[in-house]
Amino acid sequence: MKRKNWLALLLTLVLALSALLAGCSANNNSSSQSKNNSSSGTQTAKTDEQVLTLNLAADPPNLNPFTSTDVASFDVLNDVLEGLTRYDKDGQLKPGSGLAKSWDISSDGLTYTFHLKDGIKWSDGNPITAYDFEYSWKKVLDPKTASQYAYQFYYIQGAEEYNSGKGSADQVGIKALDDKTLQVKLKAPAPQFLGLTAFGTYLPQEKSFVEKVGVDKLGSSPDTLVYSGPFVLKQWNHDQNLVLEKNPDYWDKDSVKLQKVNLLIIKDANTQAQNYDNGTLDQMRVPSDLMDKYKNTKEFSIKPVATNWYIQFNDKKGIFKNVNIRKAFTLAIDRKAFTEQVLKNGSIPAESIVPPGVPGYNGEDFSKQDGSPFFKDNDVQAAKDYLKKGLEELGLKELPTITFTADDTSAAKKNAEALQQMWNQNLGVNVQIKNEAFKIRLDDMNKGNYDMVLAGWGADYNDPMTFLDMWETNNGNNTAFYSNPEYDKLIDDAKSTPDLKKRNDDMIQAEKIAMNDMAIGPLYFQAYAIVTKSYVKDLIVPNFGTDWELKWAYIEGKNQ
Repeated sequence: MKRKNWLALLLTLVLALSALLAGCSANNNSSSQSKNNSSSGTQTAKTDEQVLTLNLAADPPNLNPFTSTDVASFDVLNDVLEGLTRYDKDGQLKPGSGLAKSWDISSDGLTYTFHLKDGIKWSDGNPITAYDFEYSWKKVLDPKTASQYAYQFYYIQGAEEYNSGKGSADQVGIKALDDKTLQVKLKAPAPQFLGLTAFGTYLPQEKSFVEKVGVDKLGSSPDTLVYSGPFVLKQWNHDQNLVLEKNPDYWDKDSVKLQKVNLLIIKDANTQAQNYDNGTLDQMRVPSDLMDKYKNTKEFSIKPVATNWYIQFNDKKGIFKNVNIRKAFTLAIDRKAFTEQVLKNGSIPAESIVPPGVPGYNGEDFSKQDGSPFFKDNDVQAAKDYLKKGLEELGLKELPTITFTADDTSAAKKNAEALQQMWNQNLGVNVQIKNEAFKIRLDDMNKGNYDMVLAGWGADYNDPMTFLDMWETNNGNNTAFYSNPEYDKLIDDAKSTPDLKKRNDDMIQAEKIAMNDMAIGPLYFQAYAIVTKSYVKDLIVPNFGTDWELKWAYIEGKNQ
């Protein structure tokens, strides 16, 4: 741990020295020019360098769009790749916002025909074609790829069958009609499908390039990815930083003002704040301990996002196979105290799965339709009763040693310790904390190497299904290993019905079942407390999807 802190400090010093040297060079040039101009009675204003520095916080496990599942990877992939669609500044999908100039949807909502722009090309100079999309999407579905996100294509005819080994690639309803035309046939109308075409797993790669580097190595380094987005990845120093540069081959390069983006990986909150204060970082999520320092400044803002954080239990082994033990640990948490005294960033207690603000039927807030809250916050007596009942059902007099896994950032450590204290105080149980690097934690979750873990899920698209279908049996992202046949049927029915009201009702019933089973223990719905330097313009923090949108960001007034 100390070694990692020294690495972060060393990186900070190197970056600061580099900035100082660059500043001296610029000042010297400016000073010389100022002297020359002064003799003629004129002065030249300094030009803002279009360089943005942010904190990615975690090293991406990989940058392979076929297999990535985490927000750190998708943040970078969204910067360097582009799909058929891209959300605009206002968070809307409009024709021409991505690589597709337009699309047609059949009257029955089953056939989507996308028409690609002219002149779009990969960073290696080759044209981007509809065949690249067909290849990439089917590669995700190829069982050999083992993509956890393959289920996001199951709305397409033949996709699930191919992915499960019961069908062939030729039977999948994805077909390039020519270089510029991609046709997609769905099993049933899916209102979220268009939004999915902007999602990370739907981002394409060039067939010839993938075949050259290999699927297993794709996205493992800057030279094993070919780029179609606003930026290209130039450097990747693992656990230290990534460097992006403007993509000169991007179709909309004139809209991209930034020339370079530095993505640091700083896990310690105090180190992060020091980097913001000294001008190294241009934006920062405010650590809870420093909220009072920043909250009254002009640079401070709070941004609610469609993300839920929860206690994920290992539902397939150990004591957490028991529903009453899961309920005990869920109800013993004081969410109000946790959000107000620990997080202090505008996040709110969660007593359901789907966050507020996600649209349900007729565009109304789903959380106002689903009947939540599904349990009482900080219900200590009920928690004790559930614990007693669960122990009796398991034939135990006391709980075995329980390990609670969380990330190794300073914020994650603080959050885990607060929950540890609540469980000890309200249930009288001792929980051991295990802090791990982000990618190791994800790997342990995938393998089931945990008892319970502090986990979060951000919306992939603006629909309740993004929070619900992941808990189906055998879903690639169901690392809680929750399974309920009735739940599965409701989710499958919701995906296959053309009746949007029934679809909504099925999702509501499914959420109720998952909460009755306490598949996960909801903790809080996230908000970001952010400080942003005044010279940073149009750096968008979306409500869902990635943590930021850099395409339109620029620097103005930094040198004034």
